[in-house]
Amino acid sequence: MKLYTAAIPILAFCATAACDTVNLRISRDATVSFNGILCQNDTVPCSSIPRGLDSSVIAFKGNRDYSRILVGFDLPTNKPSKCVLRIPPATSDGGYQLTVARTDDVWEEATVNGYTKRLDGTIVGSANSTDSSAPGSLDVTSVCDGSTSRRLSFFVDTDRAMVTFNSLQSGSPDIFTLDYTF
Repeated sequence: MKLYTAAIPILAFCATAACDTVNLRISRDATVSFNGILCQNDTVPCSSIPRGLDSSVIAFKGNRDYSRILVGFDLPTNKPSKCVLRIPPATSDGGYQLTVARTDDVWEEATVNGYTKRLDGTIVGSANSTDSSAPGSLDVTSVCDGSTSRRLSFFVDTDRAMVTFNSLQSGSPDIFTLDYTF
């Protein structure tokens, strides 16, 4: 019986120590286009143009082309017990669904484009909005804990023609964030 009573304060201490949550702002973001359309007076493939330093990021699904949002976070060294992706308000023509997929962390904001970033990833969930308000949050703990590089990246896709969010460069507080609990 003494063994159990001695263990209770230790368990209470561990539970308290594991409850710190930090809200991480994105470290990098970009719109990545995947299409065969030409831009700049029909001379350059749109997929080859980096869009990581724009003031907005866009998820777009069209007939012949689409764009996905790529967001990246730098993670603390503490092992997480929970990670929640917070999705900001967007500009759209109405309700939309977002699908979030974990992708590799090998990209840089200023140079990433549809030629340098493979369209891949493991879907971790989706979120819905009935209008252009923020759809809320998405639990991404399953992929947050497995990040060995201390970097975490997601593709964000939509089922609508276009959904636009503020980017890191916009200076707005309404950007993608990650609640990281450890």
